[in-house]
Amino acid sequence: MRNTILLALLFLTQIIFSQSKFEKGYFINNSGNKTTCLIKNENWKNNPNSFEYKLSESDESKKNSINNVSEFSIPGKFKYEKHLSKIDKSSSIDYRLSKVRVPEYEEKEVFLKLIVESDTKLYVYSGTNLTRFFFSKNNGEIVPLVYKKYISNLGDIKVNELFKYQLKKLLPCKGLDPKKVNYSRKSLKEYFLRYNDCNTLDKTVIESETVDYSKNEIKSFIELKVKGGVNFLSNSIKDNTKLSPIITGEFSKTNFKFGAELEYFLPFSNHNWSIVLNPNYQYLSESVTLSNNQEPLIGDFTYHLDYKSIETMLAFRKYFSIKNKSKIFFDLGFTFNIPFSSKFTILSNKTTALQNFENIPSSGLFTAGIGYKLNNLYIEGRYYSEQDLLGTFTNVESRLSSASIMVAYSLFSSK
Repeated sequence: MRNTILLALLFLTQIIFSQSKFEKGYFINNSGNKTTCLIKNENWKNNPNSFEYKLSESDESKKNSINNVSEFSIPGKFKYEKHLSKIDKSSSIDYRLSKVRVPEYEEKEVFLKLIVESDTKLYVYSGTNLTRFFFSKNNGEIVPLVYKKYISNLGDIKVNELFKYQLKKLLPCKGLDPKKVNYSRKSLKEYFLRYNDCNTLDKTVIESETVDYSKNEIKSFIELKVKGGVNFLSNSIKDNTKLSPIITGEFSKTNFKFGAELEYFLPFSNHNWSIVLNPNYQYLSESVTLSNNQEPLIGDFTYHLDYKSIETMLAFRKYFSIKNKSKIFFDLGFTFNIPFSSKFTILSNKTTALQNFENIPSSGLFTAGIGYKLNNLYIEGRYYSEQDLLGTFTNVESRLSSASIMVAYSLFSSK
């Protein structure tokens, strides 16, 4: 059974492919021509340089890039505009900070993502370990909002918050205090929304409608599940003690385990990535007698395992959408086993020779899983790497291999 699950894991991870949803949208090419189409909504974590689209549901998907497109959008969900922008490439990581106070710009053509669209627009550019905000007023030039951490001549960390002065001088409004604004998507969005309302009230003409794209942005959420299932275990024994010549054997066992699972869904790629924390309780009690024909005075040996543990898994999980709100997923992670009230006993049937191993050590294992999700129900198969229950401090090896089939049900979601 364990080998069957392992083969299934290897096979299915090869044939699964992502099917993100295509939604109604459009793109505008460099000549200003607009094409209505279906765009693959991948909820990009970083600003993309290309996207996939279809002209109809039955059409094959095609790819378009920043070289040919000036704008693309799924209305109400996102809009990207191509601009030649000054991107500050300075690192924000403390041990890699620059000693220069001013931004270190690199001018490049990028797709900027709109957060707020009105007469005054707020944009964001996200890259690897990099987030920068921009604005434009009345379709004017794209202006970078300046924020930079740097190391002063005295060696301490300072912050250049010029963006607050920019808001005060370039986007002033009574009742708004730029000093209270943080260089974050949420704080800047609130400022720009209120500024556009203020700008409208100060004029006798009706301004353009304000669009808050962040309303439909995918946000992180957590899900709590109860979980239970069947464990398939195989324990191979190799006895190198001086009481006997080498004795080998194995026994198999099926047992139950149960626990809970806390899953944190990351705020990008349509919630198709998550981090999973899964504590389980498991119990195994089994004996096996192995013959010792070479030492008849010692007799046969009985090996008894009484094993209780809290197994805690931490894994990264990837989902692949199929249809009817169902998904297939696979994950890779690490499991830490903490035994308690556990022991491994060796008893000879002809002598009083007895060995007890009561301090079974904790162990770390790699794990891989694959499963199916439909609404609130999850079914998964899981494989664990082999562990030596007794560690390296004895002459007896007890190597435990396991695989499991688990069912989980979601009790709560913060979505």
